[in-house]
Amino acid sequence: MSATPEVSDPHGLMTRQFQVDPYPTYDRLREEAPAYFSEAWGGWILTRYQDVQGGFKDPRLSSNRAGAFGAMLPAALKERLAPVVTSLSSWALLIDPPAHTRIRSLVNKAFTPRLVEYLRPRIQEQVDLLLDKAEATGKMDMVQDVANLLPVAVIGDMLGIPREDGLKLRAWANAFAVFFGTTKYTPEVLDLMRTGIVEMEEYFRGLIAQRRKSNTVGSDLLSTMMAAEDQGNILSEQEVLATCSLVLFAGHETTTHLLANGLYLLLKNPEQREALLSSDEQLAASVEEILRYESPIQRLSRVIAEDFELHGQTLRKGQKAFLMIGAANRDPRQFPGAERLDLRRQDNRHIAFGFGIHYCLGAALGRLEGQIALRTLMRRFPHMKLEQEPERLENVAFRGFKSLHVALR
Repeated sequence: MSATPEVSDPHGLMTRQFQVDPYPTYDRLREEAPAYFSEAWGGWILTRYQDVQGGFKDPRLSSNRAGAFGAMLPAALKERLAPVVTSLSSWALLIDPPAHTRIRSLVNKAFTPRLVEYLRPRIQEQVDLLLDKAEATGKMDMVQDVANLLPVAVIGDMLGIPREDGLKLRAWANAFAVFFGTTKYTPEVLDLMRTGIVEMEEYFRGLIAQRRKSNTVGSDLLSTMMAAEDQGNILSEQEVLATCSLVLFAGHETTTHLLANGLYLLLKNPEQREALLSSDEQLAASVEEILRYESPIQRLSRVIAEDFELHGQTLRKGQKAFLMIGAANRDPRQFPGAERLDLRRQDNRHIAFGFGIHYCLGAALGRLEGQIALRTLMRRFPHMKLEQEPERLENVAFRGFKSLHVALR
Protein backbone atom coordinates (compact mmCIF):
# COMPACT_ATOMS: atom_id res chain seq x y z
CA MET A 1 0.00 0.00 0.00
CA SER A 2 2.98 2.32 0.13
CA ALA A 3 2.80 5.30 -2.13
CA THR A 4 5.37 7.70 -3.56
CA PRO A 5 4.73 11.30 -4.68
CA GLU A 6 4.82 10.11 -8.32
CA VAL A 7 1.96 7.64 -7.88
CA SER A 8 -1.26 8.59 -9.64
CA ASP A 9 -4.18 9.38 -7.34
CA PRO A 10 -6.91 11.00 -9.49
CA HIS A 11 -9.66 10.28 -6.97
CA GLY A 12 -7.79 11.77 -4.02
CA LEU A 13 -7.70 8.56 -2.01
CA MET A 14 -4.57 9.71 -0.21
CA THR A 15 -5.98 13.09 0.79
CA ARG A 16 -7.26 14.32 4.13
CA GLN A 17 -10.53 15.26 2.45
CA PHE A 18 -11.16 11.61 1.59
CA GLN A 19 -10.66 10.63 5.24
CA VAL A 20 -13.10 13.32 6.35
CA ASP A 21 -15.79 12.63 3.74
CA PRO A 22 -15.24 9.64 1.44
CA TYR A 23 -18.83 9.41 0.22
CA PRO A 24 -18.62 11.67 -2.88
CA THR A 25 -15.65 9.57 -4.03
CA TYR A 26 -17.58 6.36 -3.36
CA ASP A 27 -20.46 7.73 -5.45
CA ARG A 28 -18.18 8.46 -8.42
CA LEU A 29 -16.45 5.10 -8.27
CA ARG A 30 -19.72 3.15 -8.00
CA GLU A 31 -21.02 4.83 -11.15
CA GLU A 32 -17.87 5.34 -13.23
CA ALA A 33 -15.41 2.65 -12.14
CA PRO A 34 -16.99 -0.03 -9.92
CA ALA A 35 -13.80 -2.10 -10.26
CA TYR A 36 -11.05 0.49 -10.04
CA PHE A 37 -7.33 -0.18 -9.71
CA SER A 38 -5.73 2.38 -7.41
CA GLU A 39 -2.01 2.90 -7.76
CA ALA A 40 -2.12 4.86 -4.51
CA TRP A 41 -3.55 1.94 -2.53
CA GLY A 42 -1.92 -0.77 -4.62
CA GLY A 43 -5.08 -2.74 -5.32
CA TRP A 44 -8.56 -2.98 -6.78
CA ILE A 45 -11.36 -0.99 -5.14
CA LEU A 46 -14.85 -2.54 -5.27
CA THR A 47 -17.66 -0.17 -4.29
CA ARG A 48 -21.02 -1.67 -5.33
CA TYR A 49 -23.06 -3.58 -2.77
CA GLN A 50 -23.48 -6.66 -4.94
CA ASP A 51 -19.74 -6.89 -5.61
CA VAL A 52 -18.69 -6.27 -2.01
CA GLN A 53 -21.20 -8.69 -0.52
CA GLY A 54 -20.30 -11.25 -3.18
CA GLY A 55 -16.61 -10.68 -2.56
CA PHE A 56 -16.93 -11.81 1.06
CA LYS A 57 -17.97 -15.30 -0.08
CA ASP A 58 -15.98 -15.53 -3.33
CA PRO A 59 -13.28 -18.26 -3.09
CA ARG A 60 -11.25 -16.32 -5.66
CA LEU A 61 -10.67 -13.67 -2.98
CA SER A 62 -8.46 -15.03 -0.20
CA SER A 63 -8.40 -13.71 3.36
CA ASN A 64 -4.75 -14.70 3.78
CA ARG A 65 -3.50 -11.13 4.00
CA ALA A 66 -0.88 -11.95 6.63
CA GLY A 67 0.95 -14.17 4.16
CA ALA A 68 0.73 -11.50 1.49
CA PHE A 69 2.03 -8.86 3.92
CA GLY A 70 4.97 -11.07 4.91
CA ALA A 71 5.81 -11.79 1.29
CA MET A 72 5.98 -8.10 0.39
CA LEU A 73 8.41 -7.21 3.18
CA PRO A 74 11.98 -6.41 2.14
CA ALA A 75 14.62 -8.77 3.52
CA ALA A 76 15.84 -6.16 6.01
CA LEU A 77 12.43 -6.07 7.71
CA LYS A 78 11.40 -9.74 7.62
CA GLU A 79 13.16 -10.69 10.85
CA ARG A 80 12.12 -7.59 12.77
CA LEU A 81 8.48 -7.92 11.77
CA ALA A 82 8.34 -11.71 12.18
CA PRO A 83 6.25 -11.39 15.39
CA VAL A 84 3.63 -9.40 13.46
CA VAL A 85 3.43 -11.90 10.60
CA THR A 86 3.36 -14.87 13.01
CA SER A 87 0.51 -13.41 15.04
CA LEU A 88 -1.59 -12.22 12.10
CA SER A 89 -1.17 -15.63 10.44
CA SER A 90 -3.33 -17.09 13.22
CA TRP A 91 -6.03 -14.38 13.24
CA ALA A 92 -9.29 -16.01 12.09
CA LEU A 93 -10.09 -12.80 10.23
CA LEU A 94 -6.96 -13.16 8.09
CA ILE A 95 -6.92 -16.84 7.18
CA ASP A 96 -8.87 -19.23 4.96
CA PRO A 97 -10.36 -22.67 5.64
CA PRO A 98 -9.52 -25.19 6.92
CA ALA A 99 -7.50 -23.36 9.60
CA HIS A 100 -10.18 -20.66 9.79
CA THR A 101 -12.91 -23.27 10.26
CA ARG A 102 -11.11 -24.96 13.16
CA ILE A 103 -10.27 -21.78 15.07
CA ARG A 104 -13.64 -20.15 14.40
CA SER A 105 -15.61 -23.21 15.52
CA LEU A 106 -13.79 -23.20 18.84
CA VAL A 107 -14.19 -19.50 19.50
CA ASN A 108 -17.85 -19.63 18.45
CA LYS A 109 -18.52 -21.61 21.61
CA ALA A 110 -17.85 -18.50 23.68
CA PHE A 111 -19.90 -16.06 21.58
CA THR A 112 -23.32 -17.54 22.28
CA PRO A 113 -26.67 -15.67 22.51
CA ARG A 114 -26.79 -16.80 26.13
CA LEU A 115 -23.48 -15.09 26.88
CA VAL A 116 -24.58 -11.89 25.16
CA GLU A 117 -27.74 -11.77 27.26
CA TYR A 118 -25.71 -12.55 30.37
CA LEU A 119 -23.60 -9.48 29.65
CA ARG A 120 -26.61 -7.15 29.26
CA PRO A 121 -26.79 -6.05 32.93
CA ARG A 122 -23.01 -5.78 33.12
CA ILE A 123 -22.98 -3.51 30.06
CA GLN A 124 -25.73 -1.34 31.55
CA GLU A 125 -23.84 -1.15 34.83
CA GLN A 126 -20.66 -0.05 33.08
CA VAL A 127 -22.51 2.55 30.97
CA ASP A 128 -24.14 4.00 34.08
CA LEU A 129 -20.79 4.16 35.86
CA LEU A 130 -19.12 6.00 32.98
CA LEU A 131 -22.01 8.45 32.62
CA ASP A 132 -22.10 9.11 36.37
CA LYS A 133 -18.51 10.32 36.14
CA ALA A 134 -19.34 12.52 33.15
CA GLU A 135 -22.48 13.96 34.75
CA ALA A 136 -20.48 15.26 37.68
CA THR A 137 -18.65 17.65 35.34
CA GLY A 138 -21.58 18.43 33.03
CA LYS A 139 -19.59 17.59 29.91
CA MET A 140 -17.59 14.78 28.36
CA ASP A 141 -15.52 13.61 25.43
CA MET A 142 -17.65 10.75 24.13
CA VAL A 143 -14.62 9.06 22.56
CA GLN A 144 -12.28 9.09 25.53
CA ASP A 145 -14.81 8.97 28.37
CA VAL A 146 -17.24 6.36 27.05
CA ALA A 147 -16.65 4.92 23.58
CA ASN A 148 -13.04 3.88 24.25
CA LEU A 149 -13.73 2.52 27.72
CA LEU A 150 -16.96 0.55 27.41
CA PRO A 151 -15.88 -1.98 24.73
CA VAL A 152 -12.55 -2.75 26.35
CA ALA A 153 -14.30 -3.34 29.69
CA VAL A 154 -16.83 -5.69 28.12
CA ILE A 155 -14.27 -7.62 26.06
CA GLY A 156 -11.99 -7.70 29.08
CA ASP A 157 -14.76 -9.30 31.13
CA MET A 158 -15.29 -11.86 28.39
CA LEU A 159 -11.61 -12.74 28.31
CA GLY A 160 -11.30 -12.69 32.09
CA ILE A 161 -8.92 -9.72 32.20
CA PRO A 162 -8.62 -7.45 35.27
CA ARG A 163 -10.46 -4.16 34.76
CA GLU A 164 -7.41 -2.18 35.82
CA ASP A 165 -5.54 -3.40 32.73
CA GLY A 166 -8.03 -1.74 30.39
CA LEU A 167 -5.83 1.22 29.50
CA LYS A 168 -3.03 -1.06 28.29
CA LEU A 169 -5.44 -3.10 26.20
CA ARG A 170 -6.92 0.01 24.63
CA ALA A 171 -3.48 1.33 23.66
CA TRP A 172 -2.62 -1.92 21.91
CA ALA A 173 -5.95 -2.00 20.07
CA ASN A 174 -5.40 1.57 18.89
CA ALA A 175 -1.95 0.62 17.57
CA PHE A 176 -3.52 -2.16 15.51
CA ALA A 177 -6.09 0.29 14.13
CA VAL A 178 -3.33 2.59 12.89
CA PHE A 179 -1.65 -0.34 11.12
CA PHE A 180 -4.80 -1.59 9.39
CA GLY A 181 -6.02 1.88 8.48
CA THR A 182 -2.89 3.40 7.01
CA THR A 183 -2.27 4.04 3.33
CA LYS A 184 1.50 3.96 3.83
CA TYR A 185 3.57 1.54 5.92
CA THR A 186 5.99 4.03 7.45
CA PRO A 187 8.70 2.86 9.90
CA GLU A 188 6.68 4.49 12.69
CA VAL A 189 3.52 2.56 11.80
CA LEU A 190 5.38 -0.74 11.56
CA ASP A 191 7.23 -0.20 14.85
CA LEU A 192 3.98 0.70 16.60
CA MET A 193 2.33 -2.49 15.35
CA ARG A 194 5.31 -4.66 16.28
CA THR A 195 5.45 -3.21 19.79
CA GLY A 196 1.72 -3.69 20.24
CA ILE A 197 1.79 -7.33 19.11
CA VAL A 198 4.85 -8.22 21.21
CA GLU A 199 3.57 -6.51 24.37
CA MET A 200 0.04 -7.90 24.04
CA GLU A 201 1.23 -11.45 23.48
CA GLU A 202 3.60 -11.18 26.44
CA TYR A 203 0.68 -9.98 28.55
CA PHE A 204 -1.60 -12.86 27.57
CA ARG A 205 1.26 -15.37 27.82
CA GLY A 206 1.72 -14.25 31.41
CA LEU A 207 -1.98 -14.67 32.17
CA ILE A 208 -1.97 -18.16 30.68
CA ALA A 209 1.11 -19.19 32.69
CA GLN A 210 -0.42 -17.78 35.87
CA ARG A 211 -3.65 -19.72 35.37
CA ARG A 212 -1.84 -22.94 34.62
CA LYS A 213 0.35 -22.54 37.68
CA SER A 214 -2.60 -21.89 39.97
CA ASN A 215 -4.80 -24.40 38.13
CA THR A 216 -7.41 -21.65 37.77
CA VAL A 217 -10.10 -22.48 35.24
CA GLY A 218 -13.00 -20.11 34.72
CA SER A 219 -15.89 -19.72 32.32
CA ASP A 220 -14.34 -16.80 30.45
CA LEU A 221 -13.13 -16.91 26.84
CA LEU A 222 -9.45 -17.29 27.72
CA SER A 223 -10.20 -20.35 29.87
CA THR A 224 -12.42 -21.75 27.12
CA MET A 225 -9.66 -21.41 24.55
CA MET A 226 -7.04 -22.86 26.86
CA ALA A 227 -9.17 -25.96 27.32
CA ALA A 228 -10.64 -26.03 23.83
CA GLU A 229 -10.65 -29.34 22.08
CA ASP A 230 -12.75 -30.03 19.03
CA GLN A 231 -12.49 -33.28 17.09
CA GLY A 232 -9.11 -33.87 18.67
CA ASN A 233 -7.67 -30.49 17.68
CA ILE A 234 -6.36 -28.30 20.48
CA LEU A 235 -5.52 -24.65 19.90
CA SER A 236 -1.80 -24.00 20.08
CA GLU A 237 -0.56 -21.32 22.45
CA GLN A 238 0.21 -19.07 19.48
CA GLU A 239 -3.37 -19.46 18.25
CA VAL A 240 -4.71 -18.63 21.69
CA LEU A 241 -2.52 -15.51 21.88
CA ALA A 242 -3.48 -14.43 18.37
CA THR A 243 -7.19 -14.97 19.00
CA CYS A 244 -7.05 -12.94 22.21
CA SER A 245 -5.42 -10.13 20.23
CA LEU A 246 -8.03 -10.35 17.47
CA VAL A 247 -11.02 -10.44 19.83
CA LEU A 248 -9.74 -7.45 21.75
CA PHE A 249 -8.94 -5.44 18.63
CA ALA A 250 -12.11 -6.24 16.66
CA GLY A 251 -14.41 -5.88 19.66
CA HIS A 252 -12.87 -2.58 20.65
CA GLU A 253 -12.51 -0.71 17.36
CA THR A 254 -15.88 -1.52 15.80
CA THR A 255 -17.91 -0.73 18.91
CA THR A 256 -15.94 2.39 19.80
CA HIS A 257 -16.73 3.98 16.46
CA LEU A 258 -20.34 2.76 16.46
CA LEU A 259 -20.91 4.57 19.77
CA ALA A 260 -19.24 7.84 18.75
CA ASN A 261 -20.76 7.88 15.26
CA GLY A 262 -24.17 7.09 16.72
CA LEU A 263 -24.13 9.91 19.23
CA TYR A 264 -22.90 12.37 16.63
CA LEU A 265 -25.69 11.44 14.22
CA LEU A 266 -28.32 11.74 16.95
CA LEU A 267 -27.04 15.18 17.94
CA LYS A 268 -26.99 16.34 14.31
CA ASN A 269 -30.46 14.88 13.63
CA PRO A 270 -32.48 15.56 16.79
CA GLU A 271 -35.78 14.96 14.99
CA GLN A 272 -34.87 11.27 14.78
CA ARG A 273 -34.21 10.69 18.48
CA GLU A 274 -37.83 9.72 19.10
CA ALA A 275 -37.45 6.76 16.78
CA LEU A 276 -34.56 5.40 18.82
CA LEU A 277 -36.45 5.72 22.12
CA SER A 278 -39.93 4.59 21.04
CA SER A 279 -39.52 0.80 21.49
CA ASP A 280 -36.98 -1.98 21.82
CA GLU A 281 -37.63 -3.00 18.21
CA GLN A 282 -37.11 0.54 16.98
CA LEU A 283 -33.98 0.90 19.11
CA ALA A 284 -32.51 -2.15 17.38
CA ALA A 285 -33.51 -0.82 13.94
CA SER A 286 -31.95 2.58 14.76
CA VAL A 287 -28.60 1.02 15.60
CA GLU A 288 -28.71 -0.97 12.35
CA GLU A 289 -29.24 2.26 10.39
CA ILE A 290 -26.35 3.94 12.19
CA LEU A 291 -24.16 0.97 11.27
CA ARG A 292 -25.24 1.25 7.64
CA TYR A 293 -24.99 5.02 7.34
CA GLU A 294 -21.59 5.42 9.04
CA SER A 295 -20.04 1.96 8.94
CA PRO A 296 -17.30 1.75 11.60
CA ILE A 297 -15.22 -0.46 9.28
CA GLN A 298 -15.01 1.17 5.86
CA ARG A 299 -12.98 -1.46 4.04
CA LEU A 300 -11.56 -4.97 4.32
CA SER A 301 -8.93 -6.30 1.96
CA ARG A 302 -8.53 -9.61 0.17
CA VAL A 303 -5.80 -11.22 -1.94
CA ILE A 304 -6.86 -12.35 -5.41
CA ALA A 305 -6.29 -16.11 -5.69
CA GLU A 306 -6.90 -16.47 -9.44
CA ASP A 307 -7.46 -14.22 -12.44
CA PHE A 308 -11.06 -13.22 -13.14
CA GLU A 309 -13.06 -10.56 -14.96
CA LEU A 310 -15.24 -7.95 -13.26
CA HIS A 311 -16.90 -4.94 -14.91
CA GLY A 312 -14.64 -5.30 -17.95
CA GLN A 313 -11.46 -5.40 -15.87
CA THR A 314 -9.08 -8.29 -15.30
CA LEU A 315 -8.21 -8.81 -11.66
CA ARG A 316 -4.92 -10.70 -11.47
CA LYS A 317 -3.76 -13.40 -9.09
CA GLY A 318 -1.65 -11.94 -6.28
CA GLN A 319 -3.15 -8.45 -6.46
CA LYS A 320 -5.13 -6.92 -3.62
CA ALA A 321 -8.84 -6.17 -3.65
CA PHE A 322 -10.45 -3.74 -1.22
CA LEU A 323 -14.06 -4.53 -0.33
CA MET A 324 -15.42 -1.06 0.45
CA ILE A 325 -18.09 -1.66 3.08
CA GLY A 326 -18.71 2.05 3.54
CA ALA A 327 -19.44 2.46 -0.17
CA ALA A 328 -21.59 -0.67 -0.42
CA ASN A 329 -23.77 0.45 2.50
CA ARG A 330 -24.54 3.71 0.67
CA ASP A 331 -25.32 2.02 -2.67
CA PRO A 332 -28.72 3.32 -3.90
CA ARG A 333 -29.19 0.07 -5.84
CA GLN A 334 -29.59 -1.70 -2.49
CA PHE A 335 -30.84 1.09 -0.21
CA PRO A 336 -33.45 3.58 -1.51
CA GLY A 337 -32.47 7.05 -0.32
CA ALA A 338 -29.09 5.66 0.67
CA GLU A 339 -27.64 9.12 1.43
CA ARG A 340 -30.42 9.83 3.94
CA LEU A 341 -30.20 8.78 7.58
CA ASP A 342 -33.54 7.13 8.41
CA LEU A 343 -33.70 5.43 11.81
CA ARG A 344 -37.05 3.90 10.82
CA ARG A 345 -35.59 2.26 7.71
CA GLN A 346 -36.88 -1.24 7.02
CA ASP A 347 -35.24 -4.13 5.12
CA ASN A 348 -31.80 -2.88 6.13
CA ARG A 349 -29.49 -5.67 5.02
CA HIS A 350 -26.25 -3.78 5.51
CA ILE A 351 -22.85 -5.48 5.63
CA ALA A 352 -21.20 -3.37 8.33
CA PHE A 353 -20.10 -6.57 10.08
CA GLY A 354 -19.02 -8.30 6.88
CA PHE A 355 -20.69 -11.32 5.33
CA GLY A 356 -20.14 -15.06 4.97
CA ILE A 357 -17.72 -17.20 6.96
CA HIS A 358 -15.75 -14.18 8.22
CA TYR A 359 -18.84 -12.41 9.57
CA CYS A 360 -17.89 -10.55 12.75
CA LEU A 361 -17.90 -12.87 15.76
CA GLY A 362 -18.89 -10.12 18.15
CA ALA A 363 -21.62 -8.51 16.03
CA ALA A 364 -24.41 -9.30 18.51
CA LEU A 365 -22.31 -7.97 21.38
CA GLY A 366 -21.44 -4.75 19.54
CA ARG A 367 -25.09 -4.20 18.66
CA LEU A 368 -26.10 -4.66 22.30
CA GLU A 369 -23.47 -2.21 23.54
CA GLY A 370 -24.66 0.34 20.98
CA GLN A 371 -28.31 -0.08 21.93
CA ILE A 372 -27.73 0.21 25.67
CA ALA A 373 -25.25 3.10 25.52
CA LEU A 374 -27.14 5.27 23.02
CA ARG A 375 -30.54 4.79 24.66
CA THR A 376 -29.10 5.54 28.10
CA LEU A 377 -27.39 8.68 26.81
CA MET A 378 -30.57 9.99 25.16
CA ARG A 379 -32.70 9.31 28.23
CA ARG A 380 -30.31 10.72 30.80
CA PHE A 381 -29.22 13.79 28.85
CA PRO A 382 -32.06 14.86 26.52
CA HIS A 383 -30.60 18.38 26.19
CA MET A 384 -27.02 17.46 25.38
CA LYS A 385 -25.37 19.27 22.47
CA LEU A 386 -22.09 19.40 20.62
CA GLU A 387 -19.52 21.77 22.05
CA GLN A 388 -17.60 21.91 18.77
CA GLU A 389 -17.52 20.14 15.43
CA PRO A 390 -15.38 17.01 15.95
CA GLU A 391 -12.33 15.99 13.96
CA ARG A 392 -12.38 12.74 12.00
CA LEU A 393 -9.73 10.05 12.41
CA GLU A 394 -6.82 10.01 9.98
CA ASN A 395 -7.72 6.50 8.90
CA VAL A 396 -9.21 4.97 5.74
CA ALA A 397 -10.26 1.64 7.29
CA PHE A 398 -12.07 2.90 10.38
CA ARG A 399 -14.62 5.72 10.42
CA GLY A 400 -14.70 7.55 13.70
CA PHE A 401 -13.57 10.62 15.59
CA LYS A 402 -10.45 11.67 17.42
CA SER A 403 -12.69 13.23 20.06
CA LEU A 404 -16.35 14.19 20.45
CA HIS A 405 -16.92 16.91 23.05
CA VAL A 406 -20.50 17.36 24.26
CA ALA A 407 -22.25 19.45 26.90
CA LEU A 408 -24.65 17.29 28.88
CA ARG A 409 -27.07 19.99 30.04
